[in-house]
Amino acid sequence: MDKACESEFKELNLEAKIILSSWYGLAGLAAIIGNAIVLWLVARNKSLRTISNLFLASLAAADFFVGLVIDPVWIFTRCVGYDANTYVQTSGKVIDYLWIHTTVATTFNLCCVTMDRYLAILHPLRYQDILTKRRCYLFIATVWFISFILPCSRFFVKDGSVALWLSFTIITVLIPMINIIFCSIRILKAAAAQSKKIRNNYTLQSQEALRRGRKNSKAAWTIGIVVGLFVFCWLPSLITSLVNYFTPRKCGLTRQLLYYTVWTSVEALAFTSSGINPWVYCLRYEEFFKALTHTFPCVKRRNLEEALSHPRARKQGDTYT
Repeated sequence: MDKACESEFKELNLEAKIILSSWYGLAGLAAIIGNAIVLWLVARNKSLRTISNLFLASLAAADFFVGLVIDPVWIFTRCVGYDANTYVQTSGKVIDYLWIHTTVATTFNLCCVTMDRYLAILHPLRYQDILTKRRCYLFIATVWFISFILPCSRFFVKDGSVALWLSFTIITVLIPMINIIFCSIRILKAAAAQSKKIRNNYTLQSQEALRRGRKNSKAAWTIGIVVGLFVFCWLPSLITSLVNYFTPRKCGLTRQLLYYTVWTSVEALAFTSSGINPWVYCLRYEEFFKALTHTFPCVKRRNLEEALSHPRARKQGDTYT
């Protein structure tokens, strides 16, 4: 490949650096603030420490780490010190370990959140027996153990190993995405079937049945929103990685173009999901929103105004358990 073409892709122009830095900065700030609020609410309110919310807290911890560490690191490596040779020779492996760790923690915790809702909606009578708090803690500990151990292989494999990065892509993104999409489709179908059954069977027209139906439907759509955001944010990264890995090495210009231009945008989009997830929880999950109203007076006034304008909504408020 022409040396001029190679050097052209090794350095971002000033405008691109400003845009990328601002993107990472705003996404990191949203991730830090939003996930800190979620973790603080769970720690402060004993009523929020349900099995479902413990999985959410674990996901929030992973997303918080993304905003606190990964986003600033990417600002430095992509915008301040972008030279590829310096990156590999100094701290490349350590940085790779960090982003692989956070990616595994985020995607695997999201799998746990989705599986929790899958069991709660499709097997409501057996949910308490299947998923006890002890098993919940065991799953969370396993996810974090894997997220710390799996990236260690980066230190023992030579740089540029296609097999290593392809394995990481499949394990950390592709498999979780398939699992999440499958469970989400089943959740949405089950919630729709339950709602239809409640509407058609007049013997089930009790307040409790209606409340449960609305709760399951809202929970299903919330999971759908979170999963939709996950696919939207991570699918471009997955596609770019696969294209990069399966592009012949002799096509140097294409590989350089993918690494130095396309990849900078898709990885920024991927880590943006960490700043979006907590706001979805607080806005969509009634119990988080209620806890928020007791903490921040401005939110409390807004909630009171909505309750006054929609009194039935306050009376029949659903919860996400």
